[in-house]
Amino acid sequence: MGGHIVLVVQNPQMHDALLQLLAADGYCALCFRSIDESFAYLRQPNCPAFVVAFNLPLRRQSDYAALKELSALRPELQVLFVAQEGSPVPELLLAGGLTAKVLDKPLNHTDSVNILRKALKAAPSLATEAEADSELGQAGTILPYSEEFLRRVGLADVPVLLSGETGVGKEVMARRLCAYSRRADKPFLKLNCAALPPELAESELFGSAKGAFTGAVADRQGRFEMAHGGTILLDEIGDMDLRLQTKLLQVLQDGEIQPLGSNKTIQVNVRVMAATHRDLSKAIQEGSFREDLYYRLNVIKILIPPLRERKKEILPLAETLLRRHLPAGHTAPAFTDELQRFFLDYSWPGNVRELENVMRRFLVYQDAALLMRELREHSAAQRQGIALAKLTSFPASAGASLADNVELPELGAAEVKPAERLDRLAEVARAAETELLLDALEASRWNRRQAAAMLEIEYKAFLYKLQKYGIVEAKGKRRDISA
Repeated sequence: MGGHIVLVVQNPQMHDALLQLLAADGYCALCFRSIDESFAYLRQPNCPAFVVAFNLPLRRQSDYAALKELSALRPELQVLFVAQEGSPVPELLLAGGLTAKVLDKPLNHTDSVNILRKALKAAPSLATEAEADSELGQAGTILPYSEEFLRRVGLADVPVLLSGETGVGKEVMARRLCAYSRRADKPFLKLNCAALPPELAESELFGSAKGAFTGAVADRQGRFEMAHGGTILLDEIGDMDLRLQTKLLQVLQDGEIQPLGSNKTIQVNVRVMAATHRDLSKAIQEGSFREDLYYRLNVIKILIPPLRERKKEILPLAETLLRRHLPAGHTAPAFTDELQRFFLDYSWPGNVRELENVMRRFLVYQDAALLMRELREHSAAQRQGIALAKLTSFPASAGASLADNVELPELGAAEVKPAERLDRLAEVARAAETELLLDALEASRWNRRQAAAMLEIEYKAFLYKLQKYGIVEAKGKRRDISA
């Protein structure tokens, strides 16, 4: 593909001819209906677009602030505007120190099309880099799958189940598939099923009628109705409440939704993609996930491998993320050979999300040795915490024999009594487990459900441990992190 371009337009249907023209030239054009949605896409690591054209008026000061931030984040991005009445683009751009080209004709006008083509061809090295980033980042997140396979899946218009560890890039993959689909110019909405209680999740998905619950002062559209004609991504589908799973199954079967507290049904045409880090087959056996819903969603399953299994991607992706977050006018720290070897050996439990945070931290530290030492300590604490957590899960009666067989040099000399050794073991276990919990919380930006998933423990058990060690109360005093 020759390159990627983002079009931000109010009416995508009016730009079908332009999309077909760009596609014939070998370019991939993705339409967004809102400025906020386009910014969210363009900020993503390894976003393949390097040209964005706005055919919407930017009237909010926050739009220009966001554009300035985006330009600093991605200095290679070429920005074009269609002149809009009441939108003082040139003045605000110049005042903010930004560079952009203003088009005096609509996007689908011949003159504007030629300018778009020139922008796409302006820097072939950038196009190559963008495509390489795409291969390494977005397509690379599903290494076993070819580009042709992704294109076919995107065009197939059937449900897709995305599976993989937390942070591997499941949402990025869903958006990539959407970009290939015939729904690319329609809404793309996402709901994290683990982030909301069942009642709120139901209202978010299917909408609610006035008076359905306290605070429902008016009828409210749900995500399915808002995404009509487009795509919806149900993230962390494995954590969805069973009753809600039943309603979702009905939507997939009948193409109808019923808002909460309403007797009416609404026809919707939405492509459903689902993502999970959980083993749904195991969840079915445990009775926490409906088997019939699983087979409805699992028409096509894409398993995204963890970053540690994609060694060839680690260094190029790290360098891409480093450039992506490098402030304008700053020099990137030296990516030493030792640091590169360390990155290849590191297990990356947080996957691409952790790698991005580490590179942002590297920009702050400007010290490869400090970064490696911190990651080694984190990795050691994680291993020790997991081992000790398993150790302390045994009955107290087994503790003495286990303690005698575990090498814990920090517990003291061999003449220490077994009871004293057990006390010290408990202290070490508590400290290690607390460190492990804090590391998981920091890696997930204090999203407790994500942190529990990273540690592969039940959410209720995770909350109990936070309360047990006083971590909830200590949140405001937690260690500062750079990422």
